Amino acid sequence: MEIASHPEAIAKLEDGVWSVPSQTGSGGYRVWFVDGVGRCSCPDYGKRLIASQAAPCKHIYAVMDLRLREAGKPPLLPERKARKQYPQHPTYNKAQTEELRLVDSLLHDLLGVAPDFPRIPGKAGRPPLPFRDELYCAILKVYSGLSGARAYGVYRNVADRGLLGHIPSYAVASNLLTRPEATPVLYSLLRMSALPLAGLEEGGVVAPDSTGIQTTSFGGWREEKHGEKRQRRWVKVHAIVGTKTHVIIRAVVSDKNSGDSLEFEPLLRGTLEDGFRPTAIAADKGYLSARNYALADSLGVEPFIPFRVDTVSNDVNRIRGVVKPEAWIKAYHMFQANRPEFDRRYHIRSNVESVFSALKRKFGENIRSRTPVAQVNEVLCKLICYNLTVVVHEMFENGIAPSFAQRG
Repeated sequence: MEIASHPEAIAKLEDGVWSVPSQTGSGGYRVWFVDGVGRCSCPDYGKRLIASQAAPCKHIYAVMDLRLREAGKPPLLPERKARKQYPQHPTYNKAQTEELRLVDSLLHDLLGVAPDFPRIPGKAGRPPLPFRDELYCAILKVYSGLSGARAYGVYRNVADRGLLGHIPSYAVASNLLTRPEATPVLYSLLRMSALPLAGLEEGGVVAPDSTGIQTTSFGGWREEKHGEKRQRRWVKVHAIVGTKTHVIIRAVVSDKNSGDSLEFEPLLRGTLEDGFRPTAIAADKGYLSARNYALADSLGVEPFIPFRVDTVSNDVNRIRGVVKPEAWIKAYHMFQANRPEFDRRYHIRSNVESVFSALKRKFGENIRSRTPVAQVNEVLCKLICYNLTVVVHEMFENGIAPSFAQRG
């Protein structure tokens, strides 16, 4: 279709012989017909001749299409249709234009439930910046994507709006990220940032999965010059998301080699403890186990985890003396007898891939921090920032009025 859409590039050399341009390089190929059967000088057609499968190549099809059009007959190939353009949803545009202003205020409200650490008795020096203000600066820095020094202007802007007591040092965010006591607080803030959307997720599907966040990137110049090969370092994010709003309900930041299946229980239990009431959970094969099926069923959540090719039926398990939970047996029967329905309900989990994609597109695939504590804290800040953008979207999409302070 691409070649045929440019008939001016196809040159007729003589009667029954055409020159068709190559799509992958300069030059072209000769196309001719013998007893109505097309021939071509391209390598693809030559391979087909060797294999005794002399089907027309794309250059032959393009000439056949051109000949039909010149004869006034219906073309061999359909007309190329312009890609349909869909108008952007007005609430999406409104949320995007108001996001920067609202994230500042929502974060200030969210940090109203954060604890503060009193000053160490007898410690010399100026009074420290309130812990909430340090958290505020660190999360805003991650949201902005700026370096510590360049983010100083962000702190000045929010201080002018009365959201900070005074303008802190440009190093406040980097210092906060290295503090181990900030980690449990950031986990708590992530959980709190999702709570305003619990009602919108009522009766929906939750989906757990994991993704990697790159901690260090190495350019090709050092490898080219010195012949060094250094492996990239990653941290792993295990998260469970609501498939209606795409909010991250809970997450665990761990080592890159940690397994997915072990996080199934804490993520699902945490989701229910936070007041979310899903009817089903959809997860990929990394979470497949009889234990996870039984756990979800015991919590009143229907599991949809696909089975591997080597999974044996319950009859075989019974012969082997293996007892599978009822939820596993029910899902296996649906998987075998009604695969389209199982896949329809399972593939809702694709939403978790959309969440990870949006997270990395908005806030970057890399983190700047070098120490393990700071890396975990920076990733948690990214997740909190993402959730706040989701809350802003739902404010315009569904008219919610979030108030984190009332949930402390």
